[in-house]
Amino acid sequence: MDQAVRLLALGYTNRLDELKQHFVGRDEVVDLLGLASLCQEHILVIGPPGTAKTGLLDRFCQMLDTRPFHYLLTRFTEPAELFGPLNIERFQQESVFEVNTEGMLPEARMAFLDEVFQGSSAILNTLLTLINERTFHTGRKIVRTPLITLVGSSNEIPADPVLAAFSDRFLLRCTLDYVKDDEVDDVLTLGWRNEQGRIARDPLGEGDGRLTEEDRTRVSVSPHDLRTLQRAVADVDVSDIRRGYTRILQDFRAEGIAFSDRRAVRAQKVFAASALLAGRGRAAVSDLAHLVHLWTDPRDEPSIRRIVADHGVPVQETGVRIRELFEILQVDLQEIVARRDQADSREQLHELMRRTQRLAAELRRDHPAEHEALRTVQREQRTTVELFRELYGDEGLY
Repeated sequence: MDQAVRLLALGYTNRLDELKQHFVGRDEVVDLLGLASLCQEHILVIGPPGTAKTGLLDRFCQMLDTRPFHYLLTRFTEPAELFGPLNIERFQQESVFEVNTEGMLPEARMAFLDEVFQGSSAILNTLLTLINERTFHTGRKIVRTPLITLVGSSNEIPADPVLAAFSDRFLLRCTLDYVKDDEVDDVLTLGWRNEQGRIARDPLGEGDGRLTEEDRTRVSVSPHDLRTLQRAVADVDVSDIRRGYTRILQDFRAEGIAFSDRRAVRAQKVFAASALLAGRGRAAVSDLAHLVHLWTDPRDEPSIRRIVADHGVPVQETGVRIRELFEILQVDLQEIVARRDQADSREQLHELMRRTQRLAAELRRDHPAEHEALRTVQREQRTTVELFRELYGDEGLY
């Protein structure tokens, strides 16, 4: 793998890890958003309202410097509410049926449709073309759309077979519930911190949701970089895992697990993207663990987990990822050093101290024998503390 692409991929992974710090118990969804955006596939989230889906997608879109199109579907939603109104003037003067798509779903790079299965047949048929072919029909014209990923949510997957073809277009799946009892305090603390930041940035709620210029230089992923990573997915070699993947699929069929041929083929993009995010040019057995997010029926997930584990695939806990030393030292630590040289506030230096502390804890946990690497991180941590003392004294250091 080209070294520049590898660094770009690991940097993108770090951006996802930063995003996880803003939410409690949502690492799984962040990981799926990262994979989906590289694969240009779609995600279906099953769960109740009020589980931070909208806020998470907003943050993710800020990272990509874009705005999501968000809409709640009901049985009474009209196609114009999603795709845009008819251009009345053109219709009256030229008898041309043209839709004004400005600011609507056909022009969105990222989209979130709540209660996605509630749409009418006219809406779902148009959505099927849009998410599958990235095209939108307006009159006699067929327009290419910039859509990267559509996130659909629902309380449940309907049993209606008519919706099966539409549902299968959502390659990645996850179930989302309210946080565990022992995480409620963390939700309140982190949620209030996020609210404070939002109020400080936009007290009247009149902003457009984009990042400030300062934030953009620190966290955004440019469209060019994202496109580079999307192309790099195709360069990942998945041949090493194909035999094991075939055996897993055969076991799925033997147990009656629904897994379409289309889903089986497109899943290989997920494995490739997973390898890329880990800085590898070849897919490994561990990448097959994402099969647990590719189910068709949520009732099949426990069986999929068991079969995948039986084939020697490490199915880790949600959000757990052991990173290579290269990623920790050459990506994370170098980025911390670069940001330290540009830091101009207490808050920025505090954040850098917290990040080096997390890196040190990660090394002790995942690489206990790498003493020199730990000393390197601790040295940079001391340098950051000394800089804080030099600029601001001991007050507020801890």
